[in-house]
Amino acid sequence: MLRLWAKACRIDPERLRGRALAIRYLDRPRDWFLAETAPVCPLCFDADVVAGRDTYLRGHWRLAEQVVCLEHRTMLLDRCPACRDRLQISFRILNDLVRPFCRKCDTILTGGTGETEGAVKVDLAAGVLPLQRQISRIVSGSPGRFVRLNHGIRILWAPLDHDGAAQPVLALWYDEPGWNCPYEARAAVSRSTPLQHLSVRWRALTLVILRDLFGADLVPGSVLSEAALTLFRRAAPLPWLTDGRDLRTSSGESVRLMLESHESTD
Repeated sequence: MLRLWAKACRIDPERLRGRALAIRYLDRPRDWFLAETAPVCPLCFDADVVAGRDTYLRGHWRLAEQVVCLEHRTMLLDRCPACRDRLQISFRILNDLVRPFCRKCDTILTGGTGETEGAVKVDLAAGVLPLQRQISRIVSGSPGRFVRLNHGIRILWAPLDHDGAAQPVLALWYDEPGWNCPYEARAAVSRSTPLQHLSVRWRALTLVILRDLFGADLVPGSVLSEAALTLFRRAAPLPWLTDGRDLRTSSGESVRLMLESHESTD
């Protein structure tokens, strides 16, 4: 298909092949790419306009941990600023150059149409950016740390107490009685690759919780805080998550042994 596409567009097939994420990120597991449409940075689109070139999607926007624009240090946008629907990009020719539009409401996504960055979002972007960079290093680095990172994220998004729950384990992190997981985040509950199915704000929050529970390393170690142990014990005993061990009745020893087994691959 790539060869036929290249022929139809009169483009060198190797040039197209080199643009594929699987080729550009050889050291990255495929489940650390977003499964659906990637969020965007309107400021990057504006930079394309200023440079007098076609607007285009950046490949790193599809990386699962990317929630902040590396260039502009603002939160990526995954909802249309006009209609507020989940953002789907449609590219069209405008004044002889390609420009991005919302597929649903036809709002052009250049010329300052992005969301205004409030103080909370600015602070969030500044706080999450170093976490995002650290996660990227873990994903492409030591296999042992990467396995433990994956395990920690899956625990956070495991069903709370029983495998049919729509409430994830990370609900315990909130100090708000009666809090329920919003519908937009429920698709990630019980998934083996939760970040693929989360919006920007929920992926950002996941990174923040990792730091809160596991410290600067962002991955669970052989010694866990009481808060982290509480969450691990309340996770539904899913086979892919616990290797058959019921963490809810664990004294913490099975958790420690499981994490130490991953340490040996570092």
